[in-house]
Amino acid sequence: MIYRYVIARGLTDVAYTEFGEQVGAIVGIAGGALYTFIFARFLMRYVTAGFVAHGIVVALAAIALSVGGSIAGHHGVPAAYLWASALKLVAGVLAGILASRSG
Repeated sequence: MIYRYVIARGLTDVAYTEFGEQVGAIVGIAGGALYTFIFARFLMRYVTAGFVAHGIVVALAAIALSVGGSIAGHHGVPAAYLWASALKLVAGVLAGILASRSG
């Protein structure tokens, strides 16, 4: 809304839609990894061992949900989902490593 009514007023609806898709892709990839990290860190409170393995399980669940949702909604998996999945996996592993060092 800020882009449409403050930053770039007067563009066509197609231009706003394209901008929204580009921003959505970036925010979705980064947001998915961030959410995975936060959820995995929250889970670590209840885990006593195998922190990295639990972080990987959280990441794999997040990947399965996003890919499954993409297949159901888009009938395919965009290439950007590969990067998003890799970042989710890194986020899960990082959450596990941080928990193992602080515990």
